[in-house]
Amino acid sequence: MVADGERWVPGVDLAQVATLLDLDYSPTPALTPDILVGRLRHALMTSTRLTGQFPTTNLGDKLPNRDRTCLALANHIVEIATGYLEVESGADFDHRISSAVPGVELDRGALAGRCRAVRGALNVSPSPFYERDVGTFFGPATLHEVLERCTWHVAQHV
Repeated sequence: MVADGERWVPGVDLAQVATLLDLDYSPTPALTPDILVGRLRHALMTSTRLTGQFPTTNLGDKLPNRDRTCLALANHIVEIATGYLEVESGADFDHRISSAVPGVELDRGALAGRCRAVRGALNVSPSPFYERDVGTFFGPATLHEVLERCTWHVAQHV
């Protein structure tokens, strides 16, 4: 949340934050969908590689100042991209998809397989495809904006 006295907006919607704070802002993503898809694929591959470097005995360790294990974070990363694919297929970007909590936490081997499948499913579509409106929990957005949000969410965690 971002508040200004009595008014507030969801902090995830930068256009609403800019309007609230009277800032000049263009919500159009800076990178094209093909670049974002490439970066998302690369971040997923990097996550799998890094997760593979953790000693098995440390995958259950909690992250500093978080109630999440290293393995839970690795699952969360893949679930973010899986959620994007659901939105791409027509689902709303709701709280369930946004929170990206997997129904079942996969072990490292199964997670690597799922990550490969998700990376393979991330394809670049013709440009107009990304301009379609998507329902989100914070208001209207384009699929391009949701792709951008999911890509940077994954990159932040990696």
